[in-house]
Amino acid sequence: MRNKIILFITIILVILAVFSSFIAPFNPNLSDFSNTNLAPNSTHFFGSDFLGRDIFSRTLYGLKNSLIIGTIAGFIATIIAFLYASLSLIKPLQNSLQSGIDAFLSIPNILFILTFASITGGGIISIILVISFFSWMSSAKVFIGRINLLYQSPFIIQSMSFGASKFKVLFYEVLPNLKGLFLSLFAINSAHAISHEATLSFFGMAGDLNMISLGLMINESTNALFMGAWWVAFFPGFMLFLLIFCIVSITPDDKGIKI
Repeated sequence: MRNKIILFITIILVILAVFSSFIAPFNPNLSDFSNTNLAPNSTHFFGSDFLGRDIFSRTLYGLKNSLIIGTIAGFIATIIAFLYASLSLIKPLQNSLQSGIDAFLSIPNILFILTFASITGGGIISIILVISFFSWMSSAKVFIGRINLLYQSPFIIQSMSFGASKFKVLFYEVLPNLKGLFLSLFAINSAHAISHEATLSFFGMAGDLNMISLGLMINESTNALFMGAWWVAFFPGFMLFLLIFCIVSITPDDKGIKI
């Protein structure tokens, strides 16, 4: 029952994001100085901010951008992780590849993301690439462990005894057995990407200030909180939490593997 409720909420969030341009009652960037800092009401469902912009409309567009960045960056990070793990089948490279992952994981990846995001200057494409290029290490470690475990399976050993190469076995025998793991890591990487994007936007490193982001909305709400306009921070913050919570909660467990 719990999983069905979470799945239902996830579907609703996706529908709101996809059709945000049709559902949003106002232009998300339209300022109305006669309606600043309004509490939630029948016209502005989530209230308005210090520029009179509709919070509900901005939250929908921020949700859409978060989902776009999260899914694309999560997919790229998962593919990079699998390709990196595939190289571990080359025996001379195994130790070096493992050491490389451990070296990267010794430093929080958010530091790399913040540094390179400031260098690239932001923009949605730059943000996606920066997040994906520095978010694959944990997934690669999981892939390496699972691939090595599968190569010890009797059916894999039998295939190789008949002359199949390691890489042929990888794509024809091992890969079909990694579908559940792919989905798990993709969902987790997407959730991480959404949180990283929100962090970058909060610190003003997303580059394009015209791109509405849940993180940017939370950043803009810091002064509003001191004026008692709690709704300016609550609704984008709650939407960000709900999105990440739902993605992580519906992630296939794949025999208990978690990051």
